[in-house]
Amino acid sequence: MSNLFANHSVILAGYGFSADGPYLTVNDLAEGTVNYVPILGRTFSLRKLPRRHCIGRFDLETYEKSVCPLDVELLPDSKEDMCPACIEATGFNPSFYFSSYVSPQQRAYNQTPHYVYLAYFAPGYVKAGISSEMRGIERLLEQGARAARVAGRFTCADDARALEAALCACDGVAETMRASLKAKLLADTPYSFDAACRELADAVARVEDVDAVAQAGFCPEDPLDLSPYYFGGPSPDAYAMQLPADWDTTDVCAGVCAGMVGANLVFWQDGTNFVAPIKQWESHEIEFLDDEVACEYATEPQQISLF
Repeated sequence: MSNLFANHSVILAGYGFSADGPYLTVNDLAEGTVNYVPILGRTFSLRKLPRRHCIGRFDLETYEKSVCPLDVELLPDSKEDMCPACIEATGFNPSFYFSSYVSPQQRAYNQTPHYVYLAYFAPGYVKAGISSEMRGIERLLEQGARAARVAGRFTCADDARALEAALCACDGVAETMRASLKAKLLADTPYSFDAACRELADAVARVEDVDAVAQAGFCPEDPLDLSPYYFGGPSPDAYAMQLPADWDTTDVCAGVCAGMVGANLVFWQDGTNFVAPIKQWESHEIEFLDDEVACEYATEPQQISLF
């Protein structure tokens, strides 16, 4: 066993998905480098440390991430995970349509093609959103959607936002979902792609003013099963998946990584998949212990939600 970044101060700067499976983004503060650590099938432990640092900046034109050049240490209770300089350099606001100021970077970004999606998380939980075409389905994967349908494609973000707003006005279609709710749905609710397809079809059917939405570019495409991107294959059975009792207070997670759904690691231990949410760990210094299981989860009787 070994600390993958021994003698280096590193922070968890994010997560993502590639053709080879999910990975963690780890910034090496001493080296000034961004590292992408593959985790699918890997045995490891992740320990969150108290100190926090800016996660760095993201170039909206090149899609490249970089370490904070000022190495700013954040206050423990700061709501931001970036320093003011990196926020300004990135210039991205996902809720730009509610803001009185849009950065030059975002104005250029908004002029690129965007699409609108309907994302399925569990029965009764569908949300709408928009994403840049350049990012492919990365936004869907970052959010942890179990399945999704593209609802329309547009030449710019402003046109896409018009459809997103129309969909969010429909019954049963949300605009936001809490990370804690996503973790609980992942652990408690069985997943079936067939059921997801039915739920997404119902969401489409609930659009009341079809003509108005059609004029806004509503053109639903076939559903996508996102399980292979998370697990390298089908989703594990929810009857063998749990949230640990201390999931919202623990500072360590461990096991054989069966996959990752959004910001929720899924670790295999003793016949059970345990869900480890790490969204709130971003910006924290971490230890990444390879080939080590630093905590053992207790299996408890499950009460599984049924369709």
